[in-house]
Amino acid sequence: MGVLTDYFRVVDAASVVQALEQTDGRSLLCAEPPVFDGVEARHVDTAVVLAQLIAAIQQVEWEVDLVQERDVWPTSPILDPDEPVAEDDPWVTGP
Repeated sequence: MGVLTDYFRVVDAASVVQALEQTDGRSLLCAEPPVFDGVEARHVDTAVVLAQLIAAIQQVEWEVDLVQERDVWPTSPILDPDEPVAEDDPWVTGP
């Protein structure tokens, strides 16, 4: 078992947030039809493994900064571990 991570490329973070709100935070790749083209993977290091795959596909040299990632959901600030947390806070519930 493990956590599946969705990897996809989009124009901007706003389109991801909008899609996640419409799917109630469920996987955008498992929706019917899928919201974005992409892959679900487990244990794939973005900076190395995914970047090496992309470098091979694009026929370019792998570089540490070839792939850039950032969290776009939840949109609320990251929780302070010393503060109380609401049970329904998106940082607690997922996706």
